Amino acid sequence: MCGITGIVGKHRDDIGRVLIECSSKLAYRGYDSVGLAAVRNGKVELRKEVGTIEEVNRLLRLSEMKGDRGISQLRWATYGAPTRVNAQPHFGCEEVLYGAHNGNIHNYVEYRQELVDTGHVVRSENDGELCVHAVDKYFEQTGDMFQAVQLSTKDLQGAYAYAVGRADTREVYAVKMGSSLVAGVGNSDTIVSSDLPSILPLTNRVLYIQEGEMLRLTPDSVDVFRIEDGKKLERNLEISTVDPHAAERGGYPHFMLKEINEQPKVVKDVVGSLQGSETSRWLEMIEDASTLYLVACGTSYHAGIVGTYYFNRYAGIPLTPSIGGQFIPMYGNTLSQDSLCILVSQSGETKDILNVLKHTESTKHGKSLGILNVIGSTLMFNADAYIPMVCGYEVSVPATKTYYSQSVIFAYLAVMLGERNGTLDSSEAKRLVNLLANDLPRLTQDTIDRTGIQAKRLARTLDDVKDLYCLGYGFTDGVAREGALKIKEIVYNHCEGLYSSEFKHGPLSIVTDGYPVIFVTTTEDSWMVINHLSEVRVRGGRTIIVGEYEDKLRSYVDSKGDYLMVPESDLFLNPILDVIPLQLLSYFMSIDRGINPDLPRNLSKTLTVD
Repeated sequence: MCGITGIVGKHRDDIGRVLIECSSKLAYRGYDSVGLAAVRNGKVELRKEVGTIEEVNRLLRLSEMKGDRGISQLRWATYGAPTRVNAQPHFGCEEVLYGAHNGNIHNYVEYRQELVDTGHVVRSENDGELCVHAVDKYFEQTGDMFQAVQLSTKDLQGAYAYAVGRADTREVYAVKMGSSLVAGVGNSDTIVSSDLPSILPLTNRVLYIQEGEMLRLTPDSVDVFRIEDGKKLERNLEISTVDPHAAERGGYPHFMLKEINEQPKVVKDVVGSLQGSETSRWLEMIEDASTLYLVACGTSYHAGIVGTYYFNRYAGIPLTPSIGGQFIPMYGNTLSQDSLCILVSQSGETKDILNVLKHTESTKHGKSLGILNVIGSTLMFNADAYIPMVCGYEVSVPATKTYYSQSVIFAYLAVMLGERNGTLDSSEAKRLVNLLANDLPRLTQDTIDRTGIQAKRLARTLDDVKDLYCLGYGFTDGVAREGALKIKEIVYNHCEGLYSSEFKHGPLSIVTDGYPVIFVTTTEDSWMVINHLSEVRVRGGRTIIVGEYEDKLRSYVDSKGDYLMVPESDLFLNPILDVIPLQLLSYFMSIDRGINPDLPRNLSKTLTVD
């Protein structure tokens, strides 16, 4: 979603340059327009336009804007089309107050009308402008920025964060009411942002902001207050160990390819983390639950489907997967005090997931176990416990390495639970953990090396394809869905992910001569998948196979290039490895069509809206 950055400098006059440098680290969140407000000698200069950072900077020379403080924003359109007037930051009624937001203001229509009716000059159709006018409204009443910011939150309904300042004071204020926010203190600047990467160019001394808190930034300090009563809170600076160059491509043409190639390291890091002392607490929470729900969205939901199979097979424990937005209407009233919701979100800020978290908190039914990648996120602070994905920053909008980490987490937890409840004996559990820790990193690298060229060649043969299916069976159910999502995300093709035995219940009618259908399989399930391959082939369809090589499957593809072969491995690892050829295939299909896979149209990395 949108990314805001506010900086108050002590001695600088190059605020445009530093805001563009920091804001560029938020580009992975997805955006369609860019804007910057710079303050110099008591006056605000505002420039903004639709386009990429590079395009808008070249057109408007944002990096040349002078001043010692200001706010920049990368906008992803929700309320109001992606136009210059709807781009952020915004002014208040006069060109003195300026600000920008991230999130959604749910009472946008009625509150905008209220502001207009009371004389406010509202220039755009963007809900972010209402945050600035809400502060403007209360500043007119109180003459005090602190009170105006505090009172503004009573008018604004929704999930949001914003930063705001005045030309006549050397302060910037910010609030967190449902969207991510982090601050930092450097040697000669203070900074607030939607996410950590934009802080790190200036400092590694950070403050993680929690829900219902507000900040006051001066050139020397960042003070934290509770919005409800205005009480100043003690919050110690933390030293971030995140590599400030984590958002650089490291020689790869795209972040997506870089992050696919980071997956061997991800396995080592996440398994090492899971073998720490906290794991017993997570296992106890799962064991103590009367009902278990896995709640996630998009890629994380697909990893959760794989996790459901792991829990059943190796732990004998039922895990009910649910899409985040469906959970409350489908299961909300069935929660008991002993229920556990496993909430999965890469960013820890996914609005559909936070809605479920708030539901468990407000009803006092069920506990929450978060699985997240971004330390300092809302989910981390508010879940009863959390498991880190340990992936480092995932910059590309299409998730790859976080999906991989989630799959490993579910496999590991299933084995540990199975050993504790007797589904697995200790020797078997030890063998499986050893496979994760020692074999999977090597096999992951082998799979990348082996299937990269295969996927690149296969992609070229699919250049004219606009519609296809990706089918899985058993353990590869979620894998196939994830492969289909990747193709939809970055190739802009329709690709349906489906359980392969369901294909004959309707979708089989779409198959004509040459129609491509991808089958993802394990050696255990290939006997069944052969039936589904045959159903497609006898109707002239083109069958493509992803999985280990088996002689009995070779005759079901027209050429060797239609068989993406992963290395031989234990069934336990096979579904994890199977996703890599699909990641690579989607990547090369995207490149062949001239699409930037890191920034697919209409999509955002962090979805903080309903």
